[in-house]
Amino acid sequence: MNRPVPGVVDGRPTPLRRADLPAGLWSTEMHIRFGHCDPAGIVYTPKFFDIFNVVIEKWYEGALGLDYYEFIGKRRIGLGYVNAHADFFSPCTMGDTLDVAVAVERIGNSSFALRLHAFRDGTEALRGYFTVVTTDLTIHKSMPVPPDLRAALAGYAKA
Repeated sequence: MNRPVPGVVDGRPTPLRRADLPAGLWSTEMHIRFGHCDPAGIVYTPKFFDIFNVVIEKWYEGALGLDYYEFIGKRRIGLGYVNAHADFFSPCTMGDTLDVAVAVERIGNSSFALRLHAFRDGTEALRGYFTVVTTDLTIHKSMPVPPDLRAALAGYAKA
């Protein structure tokens, strides 16, 4: 998909530099706010998944040219996660700005996999992995990835 990415040494994920990723990957800035942090002053782990979800919603329009909310509302096509996990390399604190890039890892029949890289000052702070399944929201069953979404994903993955 968006070309293999280095970042695993001896079977363990290691942080990348922003320059290690293909230049054509779409990215957006996310600011760490007070509400993201726990009493220790670092981002509370589950909040990273909220941040990643916002990035993914923005990515549909910003990179794919598709309206995320139209899929769920008007078209009644769910874009839920059947798998989500992350590798954490360094803590983030209130006031940090993350540059979050999105890569497509795989496109299947009714699902696709995304990899998100969150960089602080050019070094990867964390990496998220999301498997998105397309579902018919009327019957709550998986369905094939719609042709327009499949074409947009394939085009982006070649970038």
